[in-house]
Amino acid sequence: MYGVRKLLAGASGSGSNSAGSSSAAAAALTSSPPQEVSLNFTQKNGPNWPPPSPGMVPPGEPMTTGPYPLSSSGSRQSTPNTRQAYATPSPTRSQTLPNSPASASVSASGRSSSPGRRPLSSRKSVASPTSTATSTSNSNANLNRLSASAGPLNTRDELLISLMASEAVIDCREFEILGAEEVEELKKEHQVLSSRHTALHKKLSLETKIRDAALSLSRVNASHGKAIAKQTSEQLDAANARVDKAQTELWRVAERLNEVQRRLMEHRAGVLSFSVRNMERKMNGSSGTSNGGTSEDSGYDSSNRSTLLSPTLTPLNGLASPTAKTPFDGHHFFAGHAETIVPKPKLSPEAAAAKIALLEGKLKEAKDALASAGKKQAELSRELAMMRLEKQEVETLMEVEVQAARETIAGLEEGRGREEEEREEQLKAMEEEVSALRREREEWEMDKEDWERERDDLLREKEDAQVDAEELRRKLEDVERRRGETEQGVQRQLEDRDREIQDLRREMDDMRLRWEEERRVLEDEKLEDLARLQEEMDAARKEAASASSAELLERLTEQERLQQETREELEAGLASLQTLVQTHSIVLSSRDRDSDTSLQALLAALSTHLASVHTRLEAYARSEAEWEVVRRRLEEEVRSGVERREEMARELEEVRRERDVVRREAESSRARSQSQSQLRTPGSTYSNLPPSTTAEGDTEHSPDAARIISILQPLWAILPSPEARAAKFSNTRSFRTGSPTPGTPGGSNPSSTSGVVASLSDLDVRSLKALYTETRTPASPKPGAAANAAPFTVEAFAQRVQALMADDRALIERLVRFAQAHDLLKKNAERAQKLAQEGTHALETYQKQVRMLEERNTSLAQKQLALQEELQLLHDTIERLTAEKRDLEALAAEQAETCRQLTEANNTLSARALTLAEEAAQAPEMVRKQLEAQIGELKRSLGEAREEVDAMRGSEQSQRIALLDELNEMQKENGELRSQLRALKK
Repeated sequence: MYGVRKLLAGASGSGSNSAGSSSAAAAALTSSPPQEVSLNFTQKNGPNWPPPSPGMVPPGEPMTTGPYPLSSSGSRQSTPNTRQAYATPSPTRSQTLPNSPASASVSASGRSSSPGRRPLSSRKSVASPTSTATSTSNSNANLNRLSASAGPLNTRDELLISLMASEAVIDCREFEILGAEEVEELKKEHQVLSSRHTALHKKLSLETKIRDAALSLSRVNASHGKAIAKQTSEQLDAANARVDKAQTELWRVAERLNEVQRRLMEHRAGVLSFSVRNMERKMNGSSGTSNGGTSEDSGYDSSNRSTLLSPTLTPLNGLASPTAKTPFDGHHFFAGHAETIVPKPKLSPEAAAAKIALLEGKLKEAKDALASAGKKQAELSRELAMMRLEKQEVETLMEVEVQAARETIAGLEEGRGREEEEREEQLKAMEEEVSALRREREEWEMDKEDWERERDDLLREKEDAQVDAEELRRKLEDVERRRGETEQGVQRQLEDRDREIQDLRREMDDMRLRWEEERRVLEDEKLEDLARLQEEMDAARKEAASASSAELLERLTEQERLQQETREELEAGLASLQTLVQTHSIVLSSRDRDSDTSLQALLAALSTHLASVHTRLEAYARSEAEWEVVRRRLEEEVRSGVERREEMARELEEVRRERDVVRREAESSRARSQSQSQLRTPGSTYSNLPPSTTAEGDTEHSPDAARIISILQPLWAILPSPEARAAKFSNTRSFRTGSPTPGTPGGSNPSSTSGVVASLSDLDVRSLKALYTETRTPASPKPGAAANAAPFTVEAFAQRVQALMADDRALIERLVRFAQAHDLLKKNAERAQKLAQEGTHALETYQKQVRMLEERNTSLAQKQLALQEELQLLHDTIERLTAEKRDLEALAAEQAETCRQLTEANNTLSARALTLAEEAAQAPEMVRKQLEAQIGELKRSLGEAREEVDAMRGSEQSQRIALLDELNEMQKENGELRSQLRALKK
């Protein structure tokens, strides 16, 4: 602490440019309560920085074992006792050096058992996300306030920056350094968690908005009714639950993200700290070796840096100074040392002379060996130069071929890369279409469930309407029955009145009989006729009333039955259309989805779906044409690769044949040279013997010379003369380019002007083989036989032997060239075989790609066939629906005709009712009042029933409207969530 205060005090007085930051740091340090520093000048065996571990702290001093907090410069300046609060165990210099054997175990144990660091599994999470957010916001606000109060950092103050760097290195010394695989996994996890955190944040904001909307809706609907208030309260509770769930998930992901980010930051800080310490060690190690090995580093692993600033030197530093030389300098006394001095014994003059002679002999032998080695080295250098030239030529040719092959391969790989990119783009587009179709299918399944629920509701409403109709029918039957009973009562009263009238008339008839007997008879007959007519009229009236009521009931029943059948057929047609739409995942517009699905809307959706299917089929056809073009191009490339492979195989076969020919020629030339060397060996001792000739030209020999000549005679017969060789090669043709022409056996040699070949070095090997073969078979007469029959002379024999030696030398040179050419051809053959293998592998790769493309093309063709079948099925369905539509139109026309007939019947029945009412009005007043009262009651009951039906219909309509509004809101929310999901997926 004293060293830090001294450094800060020196920084504050160092210059005007660092006055602000240094004065702030000094003020922060001096604002703390004063501490008593005990000046202990006793010698310390170990470093005094950083402070000791918690187990070594004195009892009177405070000790903390908490983890290192991430503090900024402002917080560090405002807390001067940071080093005391963050006391951690400090490893010694031997523990931090990577070359020491105990450093790994000590550092690992220090990391695992450090009290300032806790394992990840023992970390406890915060109780709730709200408290975490509150504490995080408070800590961020405090840090921002502290940083604002401290002011900007002066980066020109090098001393302060170095101090902060050293503190950062010391603070990061205990951080764990992870492996490469673990770091990559953490980075991937950090990326995934970041995307999830962003998505969850957006989801939380959306759920909060939905919750606020539900809250405002509940406040609005609180005064409408208990049912609506209860429904809105349930929606509010569900929204609150979703918000809580989103908050919990966001908090969990944020905790994990912070944990991963913390581990990555600790890893990076630990790596940087370790690299900085290593750099300091290397720098101080180089300076320490020059200073006698007692240098100090920047204080990361060493003692307190305040001792480095002290100008005084301790006795230990004086002892360890580089100027102090050790008194012992006797390395030459140690055996095996570079400066070891070995004592030598004294020798006598004879022994010294013998030793000198031996050494001179050894020196001479060494010189001879050096000379021979120099000669060998010169020869080897010449051969090496030749080989290097040949190697450069071969390498140049092979580089040209390899460059051409690389260019070809690069072109093929580029084309294949472009094709693969196009295929990947097409596959991505197809996958996107498939995913869109799947999403549409899921939407349609959800819409199907909604429609099924609506259909169930409509069926229940239909059943309720049928029940209401049955009740109305029963009421109508009761009214008809009561009306019939009323009519019967009126009829009975009329009959009673008629009987009274008849009695009165009979009395009047009796009275008139007395007065007028003739008129009585006539009146009686007239009365009887009137009574009979009245009875017939009553009977007809009864029959007409019964027949009209029965006919009316039958017509009503028939009308209801027809309406029910028509409704069922319409519902069946709509259900079939809906199943078709749901089966093929046909998209409906938002307007059709909000309103009730009708026949026109479904047919419009079918037409749009068929149009989209047509466009997809056209796109698939275009993609198939493109795949066909790609397949053809790949087939052409494969065909060209096969042709190149065949050409390379042919070239390899030609090279092999040439190699075999050269090998056979080399073997034959080697065998011939061996045989010639065997023949040339016995006559070598007699090549220098002079011949003894007489003046007449006859040769006379001594017995030894005759014996030698008899020995040399077979060789003389075998060896061809130069004339025979010239005659032979003048009649042969050349076999190779550059060989001698028939007119000039010597080829392009300017020395051979006379046509006689001096040496066989320029001749062809095949001609030479034929010449020696003819020479060995004297039985068959040849052109050179006369030349071989010449008289034997030692000079001519020596010439022939010298010519043979020249031929041997030429053959040996040609054998060497053949061996070199054989090696070159062998290398070329190996390279050609390697190129052929690479071409084979490339061809197999292209074949695999072609097979894969063919399989994809087959799958696309199958998909296209499936889509065509689906399109045909949709066409058939449309035709069937069109036929059903025509049938429904015809049925609707029939039902309209039936309704018209029912309207006419209703009109007739109304007229009949009016006539009955008129007849009832003509009845007695009492009966009419009763009937009017009953009719009023029936009308009131009918009005109440209609009002109940209207109220029920109004309530159902309001419920349906509320459900549609909720459905619209849910669809909007679903659309927004889908758009968010698509954005997240993109």
